[in-house]
Amino acid sequence: MNLQQLLGDQPASKFVEEHYQRLPFSMTGTARPCCELGTWESLGAILAGDNPDVMVVRRGQQYDGPDPADSDSARRLADDGFTILIRHAERHDARIAELARSFQRSLGGEVNVHMYATPAEQFGFGWHYDAEEVFIVQTTGVKEYSLRKNTVNPWPLEETLPADMRYEREIMPLMRCRLSAGDWLYIPSGYWHMAAAEESAISLAIGVMPRTGVDVFDSLRPHVLDSLLWRQRLPTAGEASPLNDAELIAHYRQLAEQWADDLRRSLTSDRAIKQWIAEQRINEIREPTSSDTPE
Repeated sequence: MNLQQLLGDQPASKFVEEHYQRLPFSMTGTARPCCELGTWESLGAILAGDNPDVMVVRRGQQYDGPDPADSDSARRLADDGFTILIRHAERHDARIAELARSFQRSLGGEVNVHMYATPAEQFGFGWHYDAEEVFIVQTTGVKEYSLRKNTVNPWPLEETLPADMRYEREIMPLMRCRLSAGDWLYIPSGYWHMAAAEESAISLAIGVMPRTGVDVFDSLRPHVLDSLLWRQRLPTAGEASPLNDAELIAHYRQLAEQWADDLRRSLTSDRAIKQWIAEQRINEIREPTSSDTPE
């Protein structure tokens, strides 16, 4: 299953142009082939495998007991109202790994897939937003998703997500989307959202993290390490400096203009631009090993 198949007759390029990184979007029924990927059986198989990344939570509060080790223990927690979250399910199931790779081929960037099992009339997390572009595929049951555009912290990055997201400051109107098994919803990065299960439900959240200008900035370090211009020592600003503050500022400004010119040449070169495009297309999602996926 890939993005184009989820979109049916609508070209993926049209979805990217009109909705991706912009506006929420949903479709009914086109995700039915994914339903077999998110079941209590597949969840139990991952839980019984090699070191899955599990979180158990109920209405925003994390469970402090032992993680479930199979579908039976997960169901018992669900009976008590807890949501079971398996992060990076693509590392433990070959079919989910292929789903992740298909999204990486379509959209580039890094991709992960989280699996959520939520009991009826419960929710795992309250209002929050993610740095990734998120595709929710409903595989069993029914959930209602509530969304609001984020004007508090648009274009968030994973490393800068605050502990207090300040939802109470949001002023944008509320949207709702009801998903049944086989439906899917796209949530742009930064959009506020929360989900409540109308009946016992399992869903896959496909997170796509596009490259940003920060990634481009980080990629410049190897270039400057090889450059004499950048490796030259700066004039001392200590007490022994022969330059006064005005002269130091003028000298540093001259250096800064040289650095800026060098970065401009690097940033606009065809070689660098082709490299950034290629990096978005690198497939970093590995196949689960036999120890990841129990028989």
